Amino acid sequence: MNSEIVNRSLKGSFPDDISELPEGSVIDGGAASHDVSDIADYVIIGSGAGGATAAFVLSSAGYSVVILEEGPWVRTRDFELDVFPSMKKLFRDAGTQVTTGSAIIPVLQGRCVGGSTTINSAIAWRAPESVVDRWNSEFDLQGAISYKTLEPQYDELDRALSVRPVNDSALGKHSSLFAEAALKLGIRAERIQRYDGGCAASAGCLTGCRSGKKLSMNLTHIPMALHRGARIYTSSAALRVESLYGRARAVHAEFLSSRSSQNLNLKPKLKVIARRGVILAASAVQTPQILKRSGVRLPALGKHFQAHAGTSLTGRFDGEVSMQVGATQGFNSTHFVDVNRFKVETLALPPELLAVRIPGVGPEFMSKILDYKHVLNWALVVRAEAEGQVRSVLGKTVIQYTPTLRDMDNLKQGLKVLSEMMFAAGAKEVWPNFHGVPILRSLDDLHFWDEVQAEPRSCGMMLSHLFGSARMGSDDRNSVVGLDFQVHGIRGLYVLDSSLFPTNTGVNPQHTIMAVARLGASRIAETPLPICS
Repeated sequence: MNSEIVNRSLKGSFPDDISELPEGSVIDGGAASHDVSDIADYVIIGSGAGGATAAFVLSSAGYSVVILEEGPWVRTRDFELDVFPSMKKLFRDAGTQVTTGSAIIPVLQGRCVGGSTTINSAIAWRAPESVVDRWNSEFDLQGAISYKTLEPQYDELDRALSVRPVNDSALGKHSSLFAEAALKLGIRAERIQRYDGGCAASAGCLTGCRSGKKLSMNLTHIPMALHRGARIYTSSAALRVESLYGRARAVHAEFLSSRSSQNLNLKPKLKVIARRGVILAASAVQTPQILKRSGVRLPALGKHFQAHAGTSLTGRFDGEVSMQVGATQGFNSTHFVDVNRFKVETLALPPELLAVRIPGVGPEFMSKILDYKHVLNWALVVRAEAEGQVRSVLGKTVIQYTPTLRDMDNLKQGLKVLSEMMFAAGAKEVWPNFHGVPILRSLDDLHFWDEVQAEPRSCGMMLSHLFGSARMGSDDRNSVVGLDFQVHGIRGLYVLDSSLFPTNTGVNPQHTIMAVARLGASRIAETPLPICS
């Protein structure tokens, strides 16, 4: 499969080109002018890591599948270099979705075919075995998801999606400097494993891979499912799941067409009958909201929301770094995850996004941004202890979330480690973007990190790894999804995304989302419910 994608891209063709897909397999809700009805064995809500994987598994098993994706299908040949138009097309709320709490924190999610796999850095981390063991020991999963059952799923995904470490030609200087600094300081670090079809080293993952070499779901599992008979409705927002006598039987959605933007009363509707089941894979934000609109009233629904809180800092070097050359993320370290609960990594940012990390105004700011080739950005994510909730207020989704003071202290310690690493790599200045910490010019300035008080409003954070708002468990008093992946009390309504994870993972979750979805979808395929009459 990987070689087929590479060969097509070399010929100037991509698997997501409409000419490469079966006729009638893609229905653009953005062009809809009337109501539509459809029917399939399984209806899958969401086309990201979980939904696309489930669609591929079930269609490969011979079942008819309909996929609903709220966002558009932005084709590889239509990806843009500029950040703002890309975010408008690919990100939920154009990247402006935020949390409420003691600080406003952006929550970045893809809203397009492929979901967040289209806009992330294609990182393939397996969940630590200790995390999965904890799910069973503390949350009574009874082996429904175990490391033993996940390993063959990981292995197959590694093979099919060409998971491999970043090679020398794609590493980039911003990553090689990270490796040098880690070696000097005795910090365990490694090249990042990614879904890599031959990285073009353009540092463009965040706006969609224009070379078609990032093996995201819009190029892999979605086209592969369509070639196996599945159909996808794009620009189609799932509203609710209809149930009858405790059995899911249909999905109601609306098309986000140009006509609907002109007259809200004319939104064309979509109803898809699900003969065997409905699979929710809409993310830890949208999945609980759809369940609530579907009449699910379980006490844990929308609660226990967890995340990895992330931030970054920037350093200036005398020599050129040229972040725009190399993999977006090429090196990382989990050296501190177990004890200090943070992971550090490289993260190349385009000038438009780097601008918020640069100190000063006016001429001072301009001189720094014009020095872009001499600047690098490294990031960290905290395996936060905080729990929040996802709820609806006046029809709008609200994410309530505030990192704890311990989370903030771990974040501060991570920034101190990154500062020390930057000086070890030869930085002349480090720009902290943290209230109370000035520009750092030598190792002697690291004491500022020890003296400053860390609060959620102290720095610019973001959330991109989301978990737990419909967590799995055997008891419907404190969980939403049962050990068979079905929502408690509703047969044929399944969840296959990170909302069922009892906790966060401490590392990038995409690989585990796909492994869990592959595991769950395989069990569904092997023991299907009778056709719903």
